[in-house]
Formats: sequence, C-alpha cells, structure tokens
Amino acid sequence: MARETGKQRSQRIQIDYYRKKGGLQRLKTVCVVAALLGSALYAFYVLAAGGQTHTSTGPLSRAHAAFENDCQQCHEDFTPIDAQGAKLDISLIGINADESLKHIETACQKCHEMGNHFRGVMTEDWQRVDQNCAGCHADHKGRNFDLNLIGSERCTSCHGSLSEGCTGTPRVRAEVTSFTAANHGDFRSLSMGDPGTVKFDHAQHMLPGQVNEGEKGQFTLSMLNESLRARYRKDGQADTSPVTLDCSSCHEMAGNPGTSLELVTDVELGRYIAPISFQKHCSACHSMNPGIATPDTTPLPHAVPWSQIDLLLEASLTGLNASGRTRTPRDDTQSTPQPGEGLGKGAQGTVSPFASAGDVASARKMVQGQCLQCHDQDAISDEAIHAAISNTTTPLIPPRWFSKGLYDHAIHREISCKYCHEGAYATEIAGPALDQESVMIAGVESCTGCHRDAELSTPASLTAASELLGRQTTWASDNCTMCHRYHTLVKAEP
Repeated sequence: MARETGKQRSQRIQIDYYRKKGGLQRLKTVCVVAALLGSALYAFYVLAAGGQTHTSTGPLSRAHAAFENDCQQCHEDFTPIDAQGAKLDISLIGINADESLKHIETACQKCHEMGNHFRGVMTEDWQRVDQNCAGCHADHKGRNFDLNLIGSERCTSCHGSLSEGCTGTPRVRAEVTSFTAANHGDFRSLSMGDPGTVKFDHAQHMLPGQVNEGEKGQFTLSMLNESLRARYRKDGQADTSPVTLDCSSCHEMAGNPGTSLELVTDVELGRYIAPISFQKHCSACHSMNPGIATPDTTPLPHAVPWSQIDLLLEASLTGLNASGRTRTPRDDTQSTPQPGEGLGKGAQGTVSPFASAGDVASARKMVQGQCLQCHDQDAISDEAIHAAISNTTTPLIPPRWFSKGLYDHAIHREISCKYCHEGAYATEIAGPALDQESVMIAGVESCTGCHRDAELSTPASLTAASELLGRQTTWASDNCTMCHRYHTLVKAEP
C-alpha cells in the first residue's frame, strides 16, 4: 500500500472547524447564560424583598442588634467568624485558620473582656477550641435567641474526658457526662474538710440561750446592750427571754464576697452569703474588754495590731484609776453584767493614776484569753493580724465553699436552711469538743432531686421533705451552666 502524503492528509482537515460548535462548546454557552439569567433573577428578588434576609445569615440577637447594619464591627474580608469557618485554612484564597481565630477573639473582646478557660493547661487543639468564641455563641439566629443558652453537650464534649485535652493531671473530676451522683460526683468541699481556723459551734449557738434545755446559764436579752436587743428579739419575747439565734442572725445574702479570680456572674445580688463580721455578728455577745468592764467601758476593736490595743488599754486603765472607778479583783457590785470576759477583775494597781507596764501587760493577757476562745495562738500574732488587714492571707472563714460551682441563695430562698445544713440544727450540745472539720453542706443528692432530666418523675425524697421545701418548685434544669460558668473576668493591672 502506498504511503499517504502530507497533501493527502491535509485534505482530510476541515479548514473552518473553528466556525462549527461542538457539544462541549454548546454546554459552556448554556451554563453561562443560565448563570447570568439566574443571577439577574436572584438580584431582582433580593431587591424586591428588601435585601435584608438574603444579604445576611439572619437577624442578630437582641444584645447585638444595635450594630446589625454595621457588619465591620465583627467581620473582615476573607476572615470567617463562625464556628466552622475557624477550621478553614485555604491559603490559596487568603483564608488562614489561625488568623480567623485571632480575629474572632479580638472582635468579641472589644466589648466582652473575658479571661480564658485554663488555656495554659490545654493541648494545642483544645486551645484552639477555647479561643473560638463562635463555637458556643453563634449569632444571626434571631432577636430572641439567647447567646448564653449553652447546651450541656458543649461542656461534656470536653469534660466527658478531660485527660485527652489536658497537658497534666486534671485537678477536677476528669469524666463528667451528666448531673447525677454517679456521673458527676459529689462536691469537692465535702472531702476537703473545713479549712477555716475559727472555733465555732453551730449547734450551741442555735440553742435557745446557747445552753441545753433545762440547764442554767442561759444568755438572755437583758445581757445585751439595750440598743441591740431589738435586733435579736423574737415576737413576744421579754428581756428575760433567752437569745434565740437562727441562720439569718449571722448569714445575710449579698453579692460576690471577693475572690482572686472572679466569675462573671458573681456580682449578682443574693448569689452568695456576705462574710461574717465580728463587729456586726459577734460583738453583741462577745465584746472585747480589758477585764475592767463597767457600763462606760468602751469595747476594744477587733483584729487590730497589739500596739494599738496596748495604747487603748493604757488609756482605759489610767482614766478609770484617775476617776476612781477601777474595779478591784473581787468587786461584784455591778448588778448587770456586761458582755465579754473578765467581769469582776480590775487593774492590779491603783496607787498612781497612771497605768504601769505591768497593769497593761496583765490586761493584755486577759484580752488574749478572750481571743483564744475563737482563735488559735498563731492567728492572733501581729504578723497574722497585719496579713489579715492587708488581705494577703487566706481568710479565717472561707468566703465561698463551692469554689468550682455556683449556688444562688436568693433563688432558693423558699427552701429551709435545714434542708442543706442539717448539721447546724442539733437538739443539744453533744460535748465540750468542737467539731471544726465538719462541713455542714449537703451532698450532691440534695440537688439532683430537683435538677434532673425533665422526663424523670419527682423522687420520693422530695415528697418526704415537702415541709422544708416550702413553695419551691420540685423540678429545675440540670444544664451545666446552671451552676458552672466558663468565663472569668480579666483583672485590670494596677
């Protein structure tokens, strides 16, 4: 067969091939025309509908509605700010996941200056989760959407297995999957004991007159300063009636008592109990005096350096000596005892009106004896007193027992205190020894009865305790955010 020449091959080629459209070219044309037509129709529809619902992913929540038309408050070009966008890393078109996360946190921190959530002990992957505000707070879901309504599944996604994302051993329970005794565990404060150092017996103070029934030595209203009797008088009581205390005599609802790391919602009124104050809650019955108490004796201040106490003692002794009103050691002429210790014991020398160093030292020893009824020796040293005044030491009485959780006393005000603090309601004083290690807080079972899954029925334990519950509802949410908060406040540098 003869070999085909180049001229013969060229005759098989259609010179006008570029003028004829094939199937692929026709498909491209159809797609372009359809895209242009669809875009035009959508643009017309958007303009006709006002544009708002189609140029935005949805209305902002009520908290952010003020800048709904100012997108630049939160958004930047090629910088996703939603939960999924923070995972995108498409360098080809300028999207960088790290920059997105940084922008999300910076945009939110412009208004919400929040501390991170223990980010320093997280693995790198978990740090990125903590940095992504939009992971929990997704906006554009409508005016009435609550950005703070975080489901428990968001919490348990990490707390269900903390060991996976912590660089060290977790200091809290490593596996929490739901609010039950088995899956949540009991409160840590119950296992740690009472860290306070003040000697105080709730059982004795809750008894009428602070003594067992039928015993002598009741503390009566007549023993209080007249100006204080109305505060402690119950309906129908006379001055001869015993002083009868209840929880509200010393524990008052207040805002945050102050901690080194404040939670965002700690400042709400009623969430905590105000700290105990000696002047407000103790001095009515336990006023401090130099052992020379008379109706005109000024009580000594509490928790001040001993140099100030010595000066006041010296002034009191000298004044009483000079006016001839110093009581001798066996002087029982005072008909109405004054609150405090050392009654009937006066200054040891009255030859000169000026108090001697020995008189002052003797009086100080009496005062220290009063202090030691509630404090140990270390707590009344000048070093300890200065540290307490400057707030550079651990409080003698913890301001909060639930260091990792919240309990709102105001919300639970219908419930009797006895429901959670039954240990304070002893019917008699068991003995002279004070049990300072007891933490009189009920365990987690006192909470899980009400804070349970809505599908579970009311447990029998609540029915049995109906008198203590009062008008309080017997069901409440078991969502993690009911008791726990994620964010902390960023402390301003001094």
